[in-house]
Amino acid sequence: MDRGPTMTTLFTNRSSFQTWRDSIPEHQSVGFVPTMGALHTGHLSLIEQAKSECDVVVVSIYVNALQFNSDDDYTRYPRTVETDFQLCAGAFVDAVFAPLKDDVFPESNVEIRTPSSDALGFEGADRPGHFAGVATVVDRLFTLVKPSVAYFGLKDYQQVAVIKNMSAQLHPVIAIRACDTVREADGLAMSSRNRFLSQSGRKSAASLNVALKKAVSLWNDGKSQAQELIESVTDDISTDSAIDVQYISIVRNGTMDQVQAVSENDVVIAAIIVDGVRLIDNMSFANA
Repeated sequence: MDRGPTMTTLFTNRSSFQTWRDSIPEHQSVGFVPTMGALHTGHLSLIEQAKSECDVVVVSIYVNALQFNSDDDYTRYPRTVETDFQLCAGAFVDAVFAPLKDDVFPESNVEIRTPSSDALGFEGADRPGHFAGVATVVDRLFTLVKPSVAYFGLKDYQQVAVIKNMSAQLHPVIAIRACDTVREADGLAMSSRNRFLSQSGRKSAASLNVALKKAVSLWNDGKSQAQELIESVTDDISTDSAIDVQYISIVRNGTMDQVQAVSENDVVIAAIIVDGVRLIDNMSFANA
């Protein structure tokens, strides 16, 4: 869909945003990119995808306290709203919605959504309550924005699985579009957390992508047993003492179900800690 340049409007309260949202004709499609700010090229790729498919594009910027496991993590999360808005304006986003907490959760007692079983294990095990917080805020943002299509990066593979399930139950008219991971030049998956890495930590972190690619290559060469491929990734990155391996696993495409024999489009998922920074990544097994 061709879209010419447009002026970007910043909405910082629920009332003004809803007035604007209600003015959009029903026949126009609305693409939505929910973010917590600290935007990078990965977010911009989601925006570009939304622009190519929808008549109107909305980006939200809201740091959701419900999905953090400690006050320190919540406080530490980078807030760069002015820069984020300029990036959105440069990408010709129609609206940036940067609400306050009371705009998203005006009630004193918030009903926390119970996520699907996809939230169990992996990131869910390390961060209890995280995906409940994600499901709760995305549900609320979907209700406010009323998008036709919502865009999420596959770097957060487990999050996408949880959100797809939540949306199917509560917002079945919204299409969920999972978009490919965008990587730095050294292969590191783009993340707002990358800025916290030291130069040496950055080099260590980038080795995860190399190990994942090697596992996919081994699968293409005929090795199909999940345990063998997992051991390959683990062995490759464990040689670096700066890397603390949290988990390596292989799951069925679109789910968090672990597999023993790997098929095309199954996904190897991984989490590591470098410089005290938790980093996640994944890669699909496909004939590439």
